[in-house]
Amino acid sequence: MQENVTRREKLFELMEENSAAIIFAGSPKIATADEEYPFKVNTNFFYLTNIQQENSVLLLVKGLGEHKTYLFVDEYSELKEKWTGRRITYEEARQFSDINSVHSTNDLNTFIELTLAKKDNQYGAIEKLYIDLTPEIRIKSRYDTVDFSHSVNEKFPHITVENIEPFLMQMRMVKSDYEIKCLKKAIDYTHQGIVHMLSNIRKNTCEYELADEFELYGRKIARLPLSFSTIVASGKNATILHYPYHQQNDVIDSYGLVLFDLGYSYNGYCADISRTYPVSGHFEGRAKLIYETVLKCNKAVIEYMHPGLTPKDVQEFSKEFLRNECLRVGLISEDEDIMKYYYHGVGHSLGLDTHDLQDRNRPYEVGNVITVEPGLYFAKYGIGVRIEDDVLITGSVNEVLSKDIAKEVKDIEKLLKNRTK
Repeated sequence: MQENVTRREKLFELMEENSAAIIFAGSPKIATADEEYPFKVNTNFFYLTNIQQENSVLLLVKGLGEHKTYLFVDEYSELKEKWTGRRITYEEARQFSDINSVHSTNDLNTFIELTLAKKDNQYGAIEKLYIDLTPEIRIKSRYDTVDFSHSVNEKFPHITVENIEPFLMQMRMVKSDYEIKCLKKAIDYTHQGIVHMLSNIRKNTCEYELADEFELYGRKIARLPLSFSTIVASGKNATILHYPYHQQNDVIDSYGLVLFDLGYSYNGYCADISRTYPVSGHFEGRAKLIYETVLKCNKAVIEYMHPGLTPKDVQEFSKEFLRNECLRVGLISEDEDIMKYYYHGVGHSLGLDTHDLQDRNRPYEVGNVITVEPGLYFAKYGIGVRIEDDVLITGSVNEVLSKDIAKEVKDIEKLLKNRTK
């Protein structure tokens, strides 16, 4: 895929002369006994290779005025395929990654030795090795990339080891046209899943049943994985930010609110959407007041964000906005701290990870995709409201990628009016 070629070329530009970089896909982690957690590829590796298979490795070498790129994947094993499924071939790895030099992971150590050896050789005298030191990237059981960096220091003391993640963070924060298209697809499918899920709210519906409907829709319609575990929280449960799936057993109150925080991913790119809807189909009383206050903040933050501001600037803006609005409508008193009812950040970077790589001290740039998700949580009333959109910073009028997902009171009530009873 040409996108990966462009990314690798940009990474080479950021690397120093006479340096090399090694990025591991990762390996599965033990959950208990001989059971492993489902494998999730290191997204930095996927970003550069378009490959999601465990135990794969990317090696980049910059020296002698040329750039060399090597990809390592597991050799074919008939026995392994019988146990854990089909593996990509060398030719498929070449096609997926646009890397011609594909080798067996059995040869990785030899390539590392040749690359880092102190003597001058065909690769040039390498002085620096960049390693992706993102925490918990396992190379094998009980051995991660930090352990690997220590072994490099011991075996090749002339080599300076440096974390490559800051380079990848800088690159990944600004989205390409291709990445924005993938995010829009993920959000569009998430919108469809939400509409389907809402059509299944009936009397005595449990929270987990709605979550299951959303997840099943993604698998059946487009075989889309989830961006993260689906949150469906009704009543007081909506005041728990990361309300866990195994607790989502309450029957949804027919006259209360239900908050959902969910998303599918498309080609690895994650949607992250929160909405809070009235189960009865109509906003009323205090619930409507709280909802409209959060909605005002959501729209004000989207308008306020622009290149040059930092996440801290935007957080302070959202905090002050909610404080003033809550005082104005009587939701809090003068001496109350708004963070008692609004206890999280207003947004984060979005991309291959739901909480994508982001330098929170770095000002926003054109091409950043940021979630905007203010909320208010009043446990004493059993009401929690969060409204989250995925927003592309454009430098003029920001583009709300999730604009089609109903959030205005009239649009929500219209959507819910004709749902299945």
